[in-house]
Amino acid sequence: MRPPAMKARAATVLVLASIVSAAAPARAQDETEPLGTILLVSQTPWTTKDRPELRVVVRVTNVGTTPMPAPDVGWTLGPKISARDEYERALLEGPADVRAADTKLLEQDLPAAGSEDVPLEIATDQLTAIDPNDSGVYPLELELRSEGVSVASITSAAIHIARDPLAPLTFSWWTDVDTPVAFAPSGELIDPRFEEMLETGSGVVAQVRALAGLVERPKQAPPIDLVVAPATLEQLEQAADGYRRADGTEVPADTRTAAVAAETLGLLRTIAESPDARLSATPFAAPRLPALLSSVLASQLDEQWSTGDATFERLLGQPPDRSIARPPGLALDDASLEALDGRGASTILGAPDSVARPSDPLGLAPPPAAVVETATGGRLDIVLPDPSVEGMLTDRELRRDPVWAAQAVLGELATIWRELPVPPDPQVRGIAVELPRDLSAPMWGPILSRLTRAPFLDPVHADRIAGAIDPPAELADLAARPRGRFSIEYATDLAATARDVTAFGSIVEEPETEVARLRRAILYAGSSQYIADEGGGRMWIDAVNFVTDRTFTALAPDTSRVLTFTSTTGRIPLRMGDPGDRVVQVRLQLRSGRVDFLDGGTRTVRLDRANEVVTFDAEVKAAGRSSIEVLVLAPSGLVLSRSVLIVRSTALNPIALIITIAAGLTLVILWSRRLFRRRTG
Repeated sequence: MRPPAMKARAATVLVLASIVSAAAPARAQDETEPLGTILLVSQTPWTTKDRPELRVVVRVTNVGTTPMPAPDVGWTLGPKISARDEYERALLEGPADVRAADTKLLEQDLPAAGSEDVPLEIATDQLTAIDPNDSGVYPLELELRSEGVSVASITSAAIHIARDPLAPLTFSWWTDVDTPVAFAPSGELIDPRFEEMLETGSGVVAQVRALAGLVERPKQAPPIDLVVAPATLEQLEQAADGYRRADGTEVPADTRTAAVAAETLGLLRTIAESPDARLSATPFAAPRLPALLSSVLASQLDEQWSTGDATFERLLGQPPDRSIARPPGLALDDASLEALDGRGASTILGAPDSVARPSDPLGLAPPPAAVVETATGGRLDIVLPDPSVEGMLTDRELRRDPVWAAQAVLGELATIWRELPVPPDPQVRGIAVELPRDLSAPMWGPILSRLTRAPFLDPVHADRIAGAIDPPAELADLAARPRGRFSIEYATDLAATARDVTAFGSIVEEPETEVARLRRAILYAGSSQYIADEGGGRMWIDAVNFVTDRTFTALAPDTSRVLTFTSTTGRIPLRMGDPGDRVVQVRLQLRSGRVDFLDGGTRTVRLDRANEVVTFDAEVKAAGRSSIEVLVLAPSGLVLSRSVLIVRSTALNPIALIITIAAGLTLVILWSRRLFRRRTG
């Protein structure tokens, strides 16, 4: 048994992450003392009466500049854990007491920068420390020593299952497939991390491969709940078809990165085909619902949903499941609940703190589900991940050692199960877990295999857990969670650009693909990631404005020439602009207070080439210069361009001529009478 001081040093090692592959030494040491790390390569997830062998492999590394003399690896087994706080304390501080221990000597000194994998075998049926009649969790400390001095250590969980669980935890888990926007509006790859993910098999690639492994054997596949961002599917498709980097380098479709993107899409289709998997979709670009619904962008949500559903079905071969929804960014408010309810969702995948959860006086895990009510009286189940498990899954130090992290999470779940191993009938306890999408590639396999095969967990789909637990889920209010949103200026500009795209779509008959591309660009600009990076979002807005503004301006007729009417009536010819490679249909409207338009002043014009001439018959009310406002309109009435045409009339109006002559005769008569009076006087 080590002295207390040495145990304290081991705890410091854990906190400082000296137990991970790139960690610092276990304790403060002189320059001449050896420095080392210890990493958990593999561990038997749990032992049973029939399979009592606990097999562990650790990787010890000398990170010092001199050989590590007389190294050995020891293990220490502590007393059975009875509560979560005791378990979590043991992970940090090591076992509170020693119930069993052993040491394995390395055959030679560990050279500088050298590593060695050390296997350990523990026969649990030969240890009095392991209760053969009662399942439980035991702290297992693994320690690297040099000449009897502790260099590094970790504490893992040794789980022993004495018999088939009588009351396993009802268990639900899910994860979401999502990536940042990696391609520019031009189609160029601008985020090198996306390509790096494909090259290294990390991120979504590792996540999807691990998930696909679960459905390879259908009879043994667990329930899988997966939330997919359709924009991620589209980006994988772009990469699979070959792409161009921002520096202009072309990446053909037959390269490794493109092949990996295609493989990942294919595996997602395989998962979607599994009867054990339920795949739901976010809105297309995973926008934050409160950010849209609380601004002038609210009308865009319907298109985000419809485009997302269409993209999902096109690339995965079936529509998404609408009954389960995970709001992007886990941002929820009353308006979001209303929108999700209206879409047909019955279960929401929430955050640990989406609602205020009651605390248990015994310190037991909080209930995994609640019921939330919409303003119109609708009710939805909300599934809530366990906060302590989520804390472990997001802990940076734990995640540096993937197997250790996975086993630590499993130990936490086993401890929660053992907190109340046989609930009084009819009580049924449950727990939910969200697996973060940014888990490291080496962690996906260990965590999924443990969670989906643990005998003390009873996996169900997320929409079943609220109805399975007893006491049943209770009504709760949404918790006030900080929600990011776009600035007023950004939201206003995006809404204006969206209106322009709607107008563009209403006038362009061909090509249809251009309209679809611009609409998608608007949806990308509403992505959650641009709440914190509006400059990046404006890249999409500017790209759309460049197309629509140029098009609307180019369609405007030429009004630079002054027209001259030599009579009161005449014909106004307007030479229209250039639609480019498009076929468009617009309304042309003329308005003036000094000119009447004999045919109504409005034309619907179909343009498929430049310089087409449209004529209007007009009557000038007065001689001289008259201004005519020329408007090019979308069918909705949105003004696409506005210009002024000047018409000059040299004709005399007959009525005006009669009035002028009459006035002249009157003057002549008056002058003649005055002249006659003078002569007679």
